[in-house]
Amino acid sequence: MNLEKQIKLVPTLIIVLLFTQVALSSGIIWKINEINQTGIYGLGEQNNPQQNVPEYIEGISIDDDPILGIKDAPVTVIEFADYQCPFCAEAVSNVKAIMSNNPGKILYVYRDFPLEATHPYAFKAAETANCAGDQGKYWEMHDLLFANQAQLDSDNLKKYANQLQLNLSQFNDCLNNGKYTDEIRHDIDEAKSYQVNATPTFFINGRRLVGPLPEQLQEAIELAIKEAEGGLSENMN
Repeated sequence: MNLEKQIKLVPTLIIVLLFTQVALSSGIIWKINEINQTGIYGLGEQNNPQQNVPEYIEGISIDDDPILGIKDAPVTVIEFADYQCPFCAEAVSNVKAIMSNNPGKILYVYRDFPLEATHPYAFKAAETANCAGDQGKYWEMHDLLFANQAQLDSDNLKKYANQLQLNLSQFNDCLNNGKYTDEIRHDIDEAKSYQVNATPTFFINGRRLVGPLPEQLQEAIELAIKEAEGGLSENMN
């Protein structure tokens, strides 16, 4: 009799197991979708992909932030980024390649937008890059931080300063005294005034591009170059 009951229970157990598997699979798929949405739209503190933001903003300030290229280039690319953002790290080599392929045509500006709510080391990393800039090593530190964004604790930040052969006393004073805290806060405030809510956010001659794939970034910059050069040709005629 017990054997018969056990046999009858088998289909029920199979059904229960199937429902459990479906529920778990649904949960995993939901979580993956959530992660993918975060990846597409960035990790902004006010992450809201449905928020209406202007696609173009005139007069985006370059402030006094670090630049690559020449100031009278026809295209200005301003990036608001975060040192713990993996998509920002991917953009580093993309920007360099695009600039290399378009010499003299792009002014690139890096502005800090550390997402403090989700990236606890990003703000101090931004300070580190600026402090390295005092000794002429901003871009070297910028690249080093992005290449090691999983190791941005205070001990590693000092290790990177030593690796770049900075004057450690000067560097530590700069970092410990918060020399660039207000400057970074200013970048954050201006980013928010432009309704930046995700990283990386690019403004290419004022046109907004959020978290682009490499080919999207390249196409947007090349289009801006063509438009700028076309405009110059018309003015010359």
